[in-house]
Amino acid sequence: MTEVLSDELRNEIGIAVADSSSFAVEAFAGVYMKRLEDAELLFDANVEALQCRGPRGRKIELHGYAEDSSDGTLAILCAQYFGRDAELKLTDVRRPMGRAIAFVEESVSGWLASNLEPSSREAELAEYFGQQIQRDEYSRVRVLLITDGTVSERIRYLETGELAGMPVSYEIWDQRRILDLEKSAATSEDIDIDFTRWMPSGLPCLLAGKSDSSLPSYLAVLPASVLADIFAEHGSLLLESNVRTFLSARGAVNSGIQQTLKNAPDRFLAYNNGLTTTALSVDVDDLRRGTYIKSIKGLQIVNGGQTTSSIAHYLRGSKDRSVDGVSVQMKLVVVDPSDSSEIVNSVAKYANSQNKVSGADLFSTHDFHIRLEKISRSVKAPAKIGEQFRTGWYYERVRGQWENDRTARGSREEQRKFELEFPKAQRITKTDWAKYLYCWQQLPHIVSKGAQSVFNDFATAVDKYWEQSSEQFDDAYFRRGVAKVVIYKELRANVLKQDWYTNSPGYLANIVAYAIAGFSLQLERLYPGKFYDFDAIWKNGRAGKASLHGLLEFAELAQQHLTSADRPNANVTQWAKQEVCWSRFKGKLHRFQADITEDLVVGRESVDPYADYSLESLGSSPTTRVSQVPDDIWSTVVNDGRLTKSELKLIRSLGVPDRRPSIDEAKSLLRVLDRMVDHGAVLRGSY
Repeated sequence: MTEVLSDELRNEIGIAVADSSSFAVEAFAGVYMKRLEDAELLFDANVEALQCRGPRGRKIELHGYAEDSSDGTLAILCAQYFGRDAELKLTDVRRPMGRAIAFVEESVSGWLASNLEPSSREAELAEYFGQQIQRDEYSRVRVLLITDGTVSERIRYLETGELAGMPVSYEIWDQRRILDLEKSAATSEDIDIDFTRWMPSGLPCLLAGKSDSSLPSYLAVLPASVLADIFAEHGSLLLESNVRTFLSARGAVNSGIQQTLKNAPDRFLAYNNGLTTTALSVDVDDLRRGTYIKSIKGLQIVNGGQTTSSIAHYLRGSKDRSVDGVSVQMKLVVVDPSDSSEIVNSVAKYANSQNKVSGADLFSTHDFHIRLEKISRSVKAPAKIGEQFRTGWYYERVRGQWENDRTARGSREEQRKFELEFPKAQRITKTDWAKYLYCWQQLPHIVSKGAQSVFNDFATAVDKYWEQSSEQFDDAYFRRGVAKVVIYKELRANVLKQDWYTNSPGYLANIVAYAIAGFSLQLERLYPGKFYDFDAIWKNGRAGKASLHGLLEFAELAQQHLTSADRPNANVTQWAKQEVCWSRFKGKLHRFQADITEDLVVGRESVDPYADYSLESLGSSPTTRVSQVPDDIWSTVVNDGRLTKSELKLIRSLGVPDRRPSIDEAKSLLRVLDRMVDHGAVLRGSY
């Protein structure tokens, strides 16, 4: 099986490299980064193949980065691409890692921003890193080496370090480890905790229930300092995926917890609900004086992520702060590795259901996914030209599901039949599904924020629509969603072949998102009463020539817009995430050169009634949405202290009797609210 997987991985990398107009190492990095994102080991990752010379001619190189707001982690990626099987020695590991670290070091020192061409991508990212670190936006750094080779077995441990006052950890993701990740059913990298590092006998605990239970559970009181040390070492990987989604959407820091730690630390145990955790196995000692947990394998926090991150944030606030004497109650449930994914999700669901947590916060276990999974297994697309069989688009509700289903077929012949029925190229992850739909919903700025940000927004919106009527998520919804997947992939493949892109490659995902969003908007502007024929895409398996021509027009326009010298944000990746970027792009759209009327249909019955599932679609007009915002939300915004005088005046005018804001004023107010969401002052979905 390993040889087959290895060949598949090598083939996937080869196809990516062959299709790419950029450096081979950048295409390779994209393949590995996608797998790490699917495994939720990276969030909102960006592929950036950058290289330059630093002080004294030192070679500096970086191949990507990712930011995790739930624990303040900056992950930087460096790559060693061979294009063949190769073994890495210690020097092969240290060299690229040193070059990536140098990029961050010289970003902090200001050397790169001062000495490189200001318009270069290297200078843009260096300036961005420097600003983020200066504002204390990061608390830790992960350095990841990705390689298609294998690391020598002599390399067993890489020491941690420090960078710009932040702890640094090092990880190597070679071919062997990536393949193990593909086969693993775990939702994150297994985390092993040895409590004897802090307590010689281990963590005192009580066995809850019978020892022969199918889910043995333990109760313990964990020192907050130990919890903080564990979180500092492992960051958000310690948190189950739903908890990470919750923290990303609602903010990682709870002010009430902060106040208790500061003013009444001795009452923390009494006030706080504590943690619910799961583990794959525990090493327990039954001594005469009690039971002790010596170590835990595969620890995950499924409830209590905000408590954990708030403690860590409190300690980062000042070197004088301490949580000595503060304790946190913990329930630990031991799950069987064979069905750990489903059990962990269930424990998370029921643990969080006792608190004020919406279905969107638990979206990874939502019935929406189960519905789409069932539809995707039964609804088959028409046979492509030249083929004699129909194929399915496989909706992957749980990571590794496609691979597990294929393996379960048994013999190689049966596995091949599965691959013909559900080609791997037609596998759709739940985060990708949200991305494809949001492009058509004209939200490229949200798409540009990354997979996890899109998924968080999508979760909140779909949960509300599901409560209104779950029946609307039917076969038609799935077919038209797949049509949007087809268009996205076809446009992406064609952009790579365009001269304007090959001459100046980069920002591919942003270009595609903006092009589709612009195309969707212009259809509404230019063809009122007509609607795009997604059913034709489903039947034909490809976009019409006229549509593709129009999409490519807007893709070139998007590249020009995103990289324009007059953009207010030097870093293109960050600029693409701003709503004002999308607003300006809308003003640059023009009529299609090609006649795309053949790809449209007429009549209300042709509308895709399930197309608009986004937070921005909830409510009706901007003025209505503003009028429905609760007073306490406006109070929070005013007290935040980040408003301009005109914004403050506009908000206060809402209190004037019988005064209703104009559409432009309402849109301005909604932009203020969106900005407050980005700052963490207001919860997404609360207005």
